[in-house]
Amino acid sequence: MKSNFKYIIGLSLLILGIAACEDEDKNPLNVFELEDSAAPYVRIKLDETIVAKGDLANSTFSGTVDDPSDNVASWDLSVTLESGGVSSDTVPLATITEFPSNLSIPYTDIASALGITVDDISGGDFIRFLGESTGTDGTVTTVANYSATLTGQPEQLQAFNFIVLVKCSPISGTTVPGTWVIEMQDLYGDGWDGAFVTFEIDGVTTDYTFTASDAATFNVNVPEGTSSLVVSYTSGAFEEEHVYTVETPEGEVLGPFGPNPSPCIN
Repeated sequence: MKSNFKYIIGLSLLILGIAACEDEDKNPLNVFELEDSAAPYVRIKLDETIVAKGDLANSTFSGTVDDPSDNVASWDLSVTLESGGVSSDTVPLATITEFPSNLSIPYTDIASALGITVDDISGGDFIRFLGESTGTDGTVTTVANYSATLTGQPEQLQAFNFIVLVKCSPISGTTVPGTWVIEMQDLYGDGWDGAFVTFEIDGVTTDYTFTASDAATFNVNVPEGTSSLVVSYTSGAFEEEHVYTVETPEGEVLGPFGPNPSPCIN
């Protein structure tokens, strides 16, 4: 009898322990589940997540914003520019109060909100967008809630923290197929300290650099039929030492770029 009594007590304690753990694991908000605790969740489908630097002046940041749980009163969008690892101040950009809604903002307007022009945005920069939703019950949700008080999958925070990448524009105004020549110099004489030039040929990238001496030359064959060539530069250390030129198949020398080369050559 004692044995059965111990078993019953042990089972009861186990059940109570499981229930307690479940209570501790519960978050006050969720996505798509209980109606009385559903978070004011917003999602956005972007038309494009990459824009070429040369297209910024005539392109538009656009997409469709929706609230699947139908419990969002407003969604506020802010923007910041991340360039060279440094972020600008975050500034308000737009407020959406009807769902679904089409969002369409020229990049010139985004630059103006940041206090700059599109000419100040370079290839390799990130335009980061931060969303904040307010529920019909007054509940406010930001990206921080997803790691603290809101359940959901990682992709569900997308409308609260997402980026558009600015890429260098494709080469134009010259013959693309043929042999391109990269002439690199290091003014100190010890290689490029982690920096490199990238040739992207129809989406396939190859990096070029050197790790010793004061100069290096690379011949890059761009095959016939190539539809897109993008040439870009990625910085390393001691940028004041790095200089390079790029010669087209027609013999035109572009550059010199550097010291402190920009990410794009056009």
